[in-house]
Amino acid sequence: MVNLKVLGLTEASKVFRAQAVDIKQLIEDFNPIEVVIDINGIGRGLADEMISEQIGANGKIYPPYGFFNDCGYEKIQPKECDKLLYGMIANTSLNSKIHANAYTRTNSGLVRFLISEQDARAALLATDKGAKMSYEDRVKRLMPHELTTKLFNEILNLRIKKNGIDIAVEQINSHFPKDKYSAFAYGLWRIKEREEVAYQ
Repeated sequence: MVNLKVLGLTEASKVFRAQAVDIKQLIEDFNPIEVVIDINGIGRGLADEMISEQIGANGKIYPPYGFFNDCGYEKIQPKECDKLLYGMIANTSLNSKIHANAYTRTNSGLVRFLISEQDARAALLATDKGAKMSYEDRVKRLMPHELTTKLFNEILNLRIKKNGIDIAVEQINSHFPKDKYSAFAYGLWRIKEREEVAYQ
């Protein structure tokens, strides 16, 4: 688990158009094999922006990206766009498999995480370079570790709930989000699916 990034932290960046620009910049930066977007409910708004072109604040043009697994979007997205997006539509049964997969892969040691925010801060400040960093540079350097800690906190706030033959997770404290956990679990599920195809 290399990094987490939270979008929409300011009022201006909460709109789907701005989030689409941010995701497209991440696509340019990291050149991923695919990008998973939860297109249940409110995620459709982001998906609609991802299949359109945007112009960033700096005047840079961000191209549309298309879905490769959704018939509805395949009919309306630009035909020539790069089909990099995977639309996740999870129902009760699929969510059960996703939770079981996340639990199994994490507990079997197949997932390694960054060190905690506290350990990373101590290690950074123990170096001459880290001690001389500006506050802004230090925050930027430690952000992946801080978000990993927040992911752990979200996971600790979940409990497994049996729903017939399916399992679900529910928040212990409903005011505490589980967005980072969901993104983590969906990513692990797609890795599992891609591995199964590769090894057939």
